[in-house]
Amino acid sequence: MGNPGNPQQLAVATSEGVWTSSDDGQTWVQSPLHQFTWTLAYDAAGQVLYAGTSHDGVFRSSDAGQTWKQVNTGLRSLDIRAISTGPTAVVLGTQEGVYVSGDGLAWEKAGLSNLSISSVAIISDTPLGVLAGSDQVAQHYNLYRSLSVGTSGGWQVVPGGDPGGAPVFSVAAGPVVKGGSQPPLLVGNLKGLYSSADGGTTWQALNLAGGALWSVNAISFDPNNPAVIYIGGDNGGSSGGGLQESTNGGANWALFGQGLSGDGVTGLDALSTTPLTVLASVWNPRTRVGSAARALATGAPGPVALRTSSGTPISVAVSPTAAPTPTPHRHHRKNSTGPFIPLPLLVLAIVVVVVLLVLLTVYRRHRRQRLDAEAPP
Repeated sequence: MGNPGNPQQLAVATSEGVWTSSDDGQTWVQSPLHQFTWTLAYDAAGQVLYAGTSHDGVFRSSDAGQTWKQVNTGLRSLDIRAISTGPTAVVLGTQEGVYVSGDGLAWEKAGLSNLSISSVAIISDTPLGVLAGSDQVAQHYNLYRSLSVGTSGGWQVVPGGDPGGAPVFSVAAGPVVKGGSQPPLLVGNLKGLYSSADGGTTWQALNLAGGALWSVNAISFDPNNPAVIYIGGDNGGSSGGGLQESTNGGANWALFGQGLSGDGVTGLDALSTTPLTVLASVWNPRTRVGSAARALATGAPGPVALRTSSGTPISVAVSPTAAPTPTPHRHHRKNSTGPFIPLPLLVLAIVVVVVLLVLLTVYRRHRRQRLDAEAPP
């Protein structure tokens, strides 16, 4: 993940927390955030970096990852799978549905609570529109859309982008060209890559280079040109997968993974530089080692005129109740006013006391009999 306001500043999410670089990836340091981190996202200006962890909720940094603040007010799920930022809202995909915020500090539940949401993308700012994907298996549908999050309209099933209920691994919305009204949408799922040009109403499958059939789990648009797209896959962790590029909106694709340390591409980001910078996170299933890579897209076309995004941040009203325990298991403990004594130890203590009382009674009885026998007639 690169900072859109300062492309030299990079951050990567790992199972051991967040690592950062201030010199375009030449050197890396581990940030103070050491929790297992699923995802990272900068705001549009590059001033705030958000991290979604697997058990501890959301963390926020205003200094490119040097320091972090936990921001979980209103969250009822602390397993944060995906983050999308826009000019009016921050959207989370969690193990228990979607949450939204206007300032990235407090969150409100926004539906799909019975689903594990693996990916989210903001598709409109005012009103707030969101595309959300679930990676659950044995589902009839795994792709949903809301054109006005938080209103009575609710979420709608979006058939076509998840054929047969295929688990969805990534969703993405490209920038809108000047004069346009709808962002191009892409969905990566277990069966490949699907696109929509009408806001998600209809979808079509895209043919990847070389007839690739691997699943797609990472998508990134050029932030200055929606015709330039990068997609990556890891084929479910087995052999296969890779990185591909399209410079005509997805109509044609070409391999773009020369020099990568493995075929399993698990994350992508395109940075607004000249030429365009492409960042990739790679997992090698044979060596079981992950790495980060960067390349310059020297053949990609340049920027185009885009529509200006604006809007008023959404209003969020959250309950002041405490967030849940950061663990997937529920532990019940009865409150007590004194020290807690385990039941087995308590039973053992009672048995010992009873035995001592019996022995004392027997001793006293025998002593009494002996004294009676020795007493003078």
